Order: sequence, then C-alpha cells, then structure tokens
Amino acid sequence: MNMNDENNYKLNFNFLLLLFIFPFLLLIFSEVSLRALYKNKISPNVYLYRQDISGLSKKDFISFINSRKSIVDVITVYIGNDTYKIDADTIDFHIDPEEYWNFAYAINKDYFKKPLSLSMLSLNKKTDLLPIIDIDADALNSEIEKISIVFTTPPLFERVALVDGQIKIVSGKNGSGLDAERLRQDIVASLYSQKPEVRVKVFPIETGLPEDEKASLIQRAEKLVGKNIVITLEKDEYIVPDTELVGLLNNGVVKNDTSFDLLTKQVSGVFEKDPKDSVFIFEGGRVSEFVPSEEGVQVDMNDFNKALITSLEELIDGEASSKTIGLNYTTMPPKISTGDINNLGINERVGSGYSTFKGSIPSRIHNIRLAASKFNGVLISPGETLSFNKTLGDVSKVTGYQPAYIIKDGQTILGDGGGVCQVSTTLFRAALDAGLPITERRSHSYRVGYYEQGFPPGLDATVFDPSTDLKIKNDTEHYLLIQTMFNEKENKLTFDLYGSGDGRIVTLSDPVITSSSPPPEDLYIDDPTLKAGVVKQIDYKAWGAKAHFNYKVEKNGGVLFEKIFYSNYQPWQAKFLRGTGE
Repeated sequence: MNMNDENNYKLNFNFLLLLFIFPFLLLIFSEVSLRALYKNKISPNVYLYRQDISGLSKKDFISFINSRKSIVDVITVYIGNDTYKIDADTIDFHIDPEEYWNFAYAINKDYFKKPLSLSMLSLNKKTDLLPIIDIDADALNSEIEKISIVFTTPPLFERVALVDGQIKIVSGKNGSGLDAERLRQDIVASLYSQKPEVRVKVFPIETGLPEDEKASLIQRAEKLVGKNIVITLEKDEYIVPDTELVGLLNNGVVKNDTSFDLLTKQVSGVFEKDPKDSVFIFEGGRVSEFVPSEEGVQVDMNDFNKALITSLEELIDGEASSKTIGLNYTTMPPKISTGDINNLGINERVGSGYSTFKGSIPSRIHNIRLAASKFNGVLISPGETLSFNKTLGDVSKVTGYQPAYIIKDGQTILGDGGGVCQVSTTLFRAALDAGLPITERRSHSYRVGYYEQGFPPGLDATVFDPSTDLKIKNDTEHYLLIQTMFNEKENKLTFDLYGSGDGRIVTLSDPVITSSSPPPEDLYIDDPTLKAGVVKQIDYKAWGAKAHFNYKVEKNGGVLFEKIFYSNYQPWQAKFLRGTGE
C-alpha cells in the first residue's frame, strides 16, 4: 500500500467513524437540550381543558389554574321544569394549584429517574389531564338531600295494621324518587368538565300490594291479636304490644318498611347506654371530679333480631299469647375513670372563645344554658375527634328544650332547641383559638345577628342532627378539658379549653367579605286566623354575603396545618303574616 492509498484509507475510516458517531452525538445533544428545556416546565404534549399547557413554568401553570378555577360559581340542577342552584362555595369547591402542579409536572418525567431513558419518546405521547378538584363531600350530600326533600314525594305503601281491634289494610299513596348516588356522580362530573349543569330524572314509585300478599298479611296478622313479646334485660323489661307486632309483618312485603329498625331503636333507647367518663372541673391548678364514671351497656342486636323473628313466627303458629326475649349484652368500661383524675396532663388554659346573645327570647336563653351544660367537664382524649351532635345528644321537649327560632327548610320557624347554634359557634371559636384541627364545620344559611355581636361575619358554626355537625380533633399529646361559663346577666357564653400547651401559634386572617347582596322585598302572607289589620313578623331580613378567612397553625417553626373557612350567606327575606279574619 503506497502513501496515497494509506491516507485515503485513514480518511475513509475517519469519515465512516464520524458518520457512525454523529447520530449518537446528535441524540445526546438533543436529549440534554430537551431535559434542560423541560426541567422546570410541563412536558411536551400535555393538555388541560383542551388547551396545550406544554412548557408552562410553575408560575405560569398556577396563573392558568387560577384563571380557570373561578369559572364554576353555581351548579344548576334541572329537575323536570324546576331548577335548584348549588353555590360552589357551599360545597367548598376549589382547586389546589400547588397540588395540581406537582401532579402535572410529573407527567412524562420518568426519564429523570432513568439516566438511559429518552425524553424525546414523550414528544408524541399526548396526555389529557383531568382537573384535581376538592369538595366537601358531606356538604354536597346535604345539598342532594335538600333536592330530594323538595322535589320528590315520599311514598306511603299499603300495609296491614291493627286499628281499634280490627285488622285492616291501610291504603298507600304513590310517591316519586331520584337516584341520589347518580346525581352526586353527575355533579362531580360537571365540575370536572367545567359545565356546571346537571339534569335529574324523577321516577314514580308505586305503592300498591298484590291481592295475594294482602290476603296473606291479613291472615297472619289476625293470629297476633291479643298477643305480645316481652323483652328483658336483668330487672328491666319492655313489652311489644299486638299493634306493633302486626306492624312488623309489613317488613317482609312492603318496600323500605322500617318497622324492625324502629323497634330496634326503641330497644336500644330503653336498654343501651354509653359509658360515662368521669366529669371534671379545673380549679386551683388541679383537676377534681364532680360526676363519677359509669359503665355502658351494649345489646347484641343481631342476636335480638334473630330472636324477634323466631318469637314472632312462634306466636303466629302457636297458641301461646306471649313470648319472652332475654337480651344478651356486654358492658363497656369508661375511657376515663375516677382513678385517672390527676394524671391527664391538664395544667393550663390553651384556648378560649365567647359569644353574646343580647336580645334573645327567654326560651332561647334557656336552651343555650341547657346545651352548654352538656359540654361542661367533657374530656377529649389525645387523637379523639369530638362530635358536637353526639356530645349534645337528643334535642327535644323530652330532654328539656323549649321552642325557639331555628332555621329549617329555608325559613326561620319555632322549633325545639333554638339557640343550640349559639353553643356550637362558641365552641368553634374556642377551637380556633386553641389551634385545633376542625374537621367539619358549616356556616348558617343567612347572617344571624347574635353571631355578629362584636364579631365579623364568617365566625359561626351551625349544627343540625344528623346532617350537619361540628367536629374538632385533639391532635395534642394530652387530654383536653372543656369548661363552659354561662353569664345571663351579661348575655355571654364562654368556652375554655384546658390542656398542656405545646407551643403552637395560631394566626387568623381578618374575614374577607365579597358578593354582598341586598335582601328581597318584604313578603306579606294573608292569614285568616289573625284579625284584619293585624300584622305579625315571622322572619327578619338580612343581607347576603360570601366570607372567608385563613386559619394557620404553626409549631416549632413549621406550619402544622392551614385551612380556609368559607361561608355563604343567602340574602334573607322579611316575612309578615297579614290578618284577613274578622
């Protein structure tokens, strides 16, 4: 090989080598460039709301989300020719931009975890993102329950009954219903699609019974006349008379019959009781007992239901006039007993809240005093969530409450327990001051003057068992003791929380009030029971508004948790009864 041939060979070799290496160099250069270009940005070919969001930085992405999340203010539900509007704030609908960024940024970013993977493989991989929305599930269920109450008719099924000693078939009444679960899913889907309109189909419910089932019911019921079942637990007993026994027969043939459930609740109310913790008071730096603890009683309801069915059939098939069911039960010890008094880590006041109720009618003041007494001395153990409704218990004439004004079904009416929300509002404020997690809270339907005596709108909490509750979690390492002080002379209720301080710092922003709206014109309703010329006011006007405030709790230099509380107050109409009688 001469010199020229050798040079040509080397030239050709170098050219081939370069031709072979060049694609790899280009690939490496492209890969490095793409990784650098999208390091802090959304990957290529990512779409949201049908818009290409590829290459958006965190700042631009959050601005994009903030521009979109306010589109849905109201969800309109169409029920036939009627409509029902759900305010987005009522169900706490919002999108968390920070959480959403973390999700969106991770799309097609697997190559950051795998050094040898290629980012360019994601260039043609289209991804459509769904919004990550947050809603208050309990609040949404409450709205659906309202829709069902307003726009459907509960059916009354035909049933057998013992009336004045005679077995009869009581006529039913057809009703209508809706698919609540489907409605919930459709509402959530409408929020995802940013098209807040939902249509609901109401279906008829037939209530008649076939003739053969009527005949069978009458035949079985006649064999129960004059008979009873006696339920016993030690020395206590409860007698189920023949009228109730006949009603139990409907459970087998009538849809949604609750006879067995009602009897079970009655038995539970008679024989079961929750364990009672010792009740304490904080005095002179120490905890002392003023109500001793008691064991609870829990009945084996499955065993009772089986025995009830067996006894019922034996009465129908046999000659005996009575059957006895002895209840199986277990005892439950209290969580806090007498011996625990001074070992609870309670040594200082950690939070306090108050409200005033100037102008309340006497029955409302009575109810506030009674409801507040249910919380005095209550202990919340570490990690426990206090339910206001469960702690309060039954609110009715039976438990000593008097009629006072309450908000129900869109109007202010007299009802047992009016004033209880003064107590829940005061506890809410004390929990805020103590820096405790508030896991469930809803504002009132409209602005109530009692809760704005010395306070801005938005610092109230309504309760209505079983749909609306106030729940507070003790996330400290020690017990919390609730003490209530009722001062009728000053029209003031105070809740103090005692425990062991852990250095948490609470910051409450001033409430921001938006979308103020005036009340509707006064409504006058003709009432023939009042004399002509007499006018009686039954509801009072209030301005509508939306309010929110930020609740931040810090500990050891870091944020323990942070939450925004929203309130949506409807404009409220003054209503008057206008006499037309003689």
